[in-house]
Parts: sequence; C-alpha cells; structure tokens
Amino acid sequence: MRLHGVIELSVPGERVLRAPNLWDKVKRAFGGEPDLATGKVKSALEATAVVEAARAALRRLGASNAVSLVIDDQVLFQDKEGRPGDLGDLFLAFHENAVVFGGGFSLLRLAVEHEEAGLHLVIEIVARTEYPAGEPAARIVIGGRISDFEPRPGEDAEAYRSRVEPLTHDTARIEAHRRQFESFVERVADAIRGAMPEASVRIRAAEAQVKKPSRRAEPPAPPTSPNYDPYQQYYRSPLDSVLSFMMWSSLLNMAFRPDYVVINDAGDHIAQLSDIDHGLDASGYDDAGMADPGDGGDVDGGGDFDGGDFGGGDFGGGDFGGGDFGGGDFGGGDFGGGSF
Repeated sequence: MRLHGVIELSVPGERVLRAPNLWDKVKRAFGGEPDLATGKVKSALEATAVVEAARAALRRLGASNAVSLVIDDQVLFQDKEGRPGDLGDLFLAFHENAVVFGGGFSLLRLAVEHEEAGLHLVIEIVARTEYPAGEPAARIVIGGRISDFEPRPGEDAEAYRSRVEPLTHDTARIEAHRRQFESFVERVADAIRGAMPEASVRIRAAEAQVKKPSRRAEPPAPPTSPNYDPYQQYYRSPLDSVLSFMMWSSLLNMAFRPDYVVINDAGDHIAQLSDIDHGLDASGYDDAGMADPGDGGDVDGGGDFDGGDFGGGDFGGGDFGGGDFGGGDFGGGDFGGGSF
C-alpha cells in the first residue's frame, strides 16, 4: 500500500508568448490579431525563495534528514551515506552555489525523508518557473509507507511474507496510519502557507493507494506528473510487488472494503476499492492486462502470483522465494544473505 499526498502551490505568472512568424505579421498588417499564446505560464519564482521557504517549513515539521537537491539537472546535494540530520548541509551546499543557481531556474527538486509514528515519508518539492497553463508552479509531493510493511535488513522473501501478511489483515491499524498520513499532509500544507504567504496553497490529494497486480510493467511517473511517487524514486523496495499482491488480496476479500484508490503501475487511478464487485470472478488477466486475485490460474491457484511466479514460482519459490529473491539474489544472496 502506498500513501500519496500532493500539495499544489500557485503564484502569479504571465502568459508565455511565441515570436510572431511571417504569417502572423501578414495577418497583423491586414488588421488581424494573431494568436501568439503557447499555453504556458512563466512565474518570477527564484530558487533562493523556494529553498528558504522549504527551510522554514521543514524546520516547523521537524524534518531534518536531507535526501537530495537538484536544480536544472545539477546535483547540488545528495546524501549517499544515509546520514541523519543533514538538512543543514543541503542548505549550505545551496548557498555555496547561490550565485549560479539562486535566481531563475527550469526545474528544482528538493527532497527530504521523515519518520513519524510508524510511517516512513519522503517529501519532495518540485518547482518550475515555466509550466502549462492551469497547472501549479510548484508541487509538494509526499510519498509514504507503513514502516512495518518495509523489508528489514537480512529478511528474505519468505520471512517477509510470513511477517507482513498478518499485518495486511489488520484493518484498524492500516486505517489509523491512513488518517495519520492525512493529518501529516495537512500539517505540511499549513507549514508551507506560513513560509510562502504569497502563494496559494491547496491540497490536491491525501490518499491510500493499492496497486493492482499486472503483467504490464509501466515506467514510473516523472517528477512533474501528479502521479509521481518520491518514495518509489528514492527508496524502491525489491519486494514491492509482493506487498502489492498481499495488500490487494487481503483488501479485496474484506466484507467491508475501505475507500482506498486502486492504481496501476503508472499511478493512474483505476477505481475506488469500495466500488469493485465483491462477486468478481478473477480468471487471470482482463483485457487491460490487470490481474485479479482468487482465480485458479495467474494469481491464487498455482499460476503467476501465488503458486507460480509469486507463490511457488518466480516470487514464492522461484525468483523471489527460493530463487533470485528468496534464496538467491535477494533472499539468500545479494539481499537476503548478502547485501541485505
């Protein structure tokens, strides 16, 4: 399960016009008015203003663990060693380069991580000075996971599944974390309102998402997309697919389903979990390439997910369980008995 929040920041801007071409000049000569609109808006945001506002807001939230700062594809700070409490180092790195990067910019990304009451959160500010009309100048995107659902060092796929699967049935615990996440998104919005009074701040999303298992692997959404997940960008788990399957199977079989959002690999909304038919007969993959749990083939009954790729094949007893992930590269090799 993913926790996904988006806060939009809008500031005054001007329409970006293109240079008139020959036809435009001819049209104007005969009294016409050519349309020079590009569909884009340009704001007067400066990198220094965005970074200083981030400093004030993050200090108020108590988030002090920096991840990275990238301006126009130039990496000014990156925490490769996972050091805690290094947000001051990020701001120091920025001010050392403020002469070059303190003014206008094309794309600024500032990411920090934060842990709070059982949640592991990544907060990323994504700002642009030129952007499509109707979109905000900046977004604060918050990606979160329940800490107990994340793999532990040295944990192979089978141990992970045995530990986490019972937790996926604890609806009260999951719901408490969802409400906690919503509260955190509200606090982030309040903090940025205080730090950037000139901006209009709006919460666009604060939701729990469940990814529907699929054969089709979609590329992750880019940072400028509303579907962008910074947690997946910086802390992608090798057992993400295993967790998605367990959550999907558990939630789909509940008598009363929570109103979580069902997404695909690209983060697109498919449906509300509560709206999916309880009598669903999952017989493999549908026309959209989506897998349904409970069937006798691809998901539950000996196919790709439970007794095949996930259960006794590539994930359970093959690539994840007893092969590349479970007893091989991840379980008993690079991750399970090696790197992890």
